[in-house]
Amino acid sequence: TFSKGAAGASLLNGIVTSGYLPATGDTSSPWITLFKQIHDKYINSLPFDGNVVYGMAVGYSFVQLMKKAGRNPSRQDVINALQSGQLDQGPGIVPFGYSSSNHLGYQGVQMATIQNGAAQFMGSIYTATVDGSVTACSDCASKPMPANGIP
Repeated sequence: TFSKGAAGASLLNGIVTSGYLPATGDTSSPWITLFKQIHDKYINSLPFDGNVVYGMAVGYSFVQLMKKAGRNPSRQDVINALQSGQLDQGPGIVPFGYSSSNHLGYQGVQMATIQNGAAQFMGSIYTATVDGSVTACSDCASKPMPANGIP
């Protein structure tokens, strides 16, 4: 029998997961603050969760890509811009790796546990490479947000 939501988020407490974007509850992140403002103004009927943050991060990357592709871009212009390796990580807490030889996207994670329905990040941020090496990243963090969050 399904609980129809009555069981609540407590069933997830203690689950170990990972993330490459700031936690939805990270009020110190200007990215999360902006995303929450957008959410509250335009889509407040949806829960403010990782899916919303992911969608907004994808939107940021898409706008950045289209700006780099130029005015009235062709399909090839978009591909060239994507493969140039010049897209920054935006709100990601790890580097964004996309080029003609690397299609990994975000190149690492930070581990977290779920407590009361929210990810609580812990420990180091790790990055990985195509060859499989994994290293702790001492200077990984979300990059400063451009004015108004527009690339």
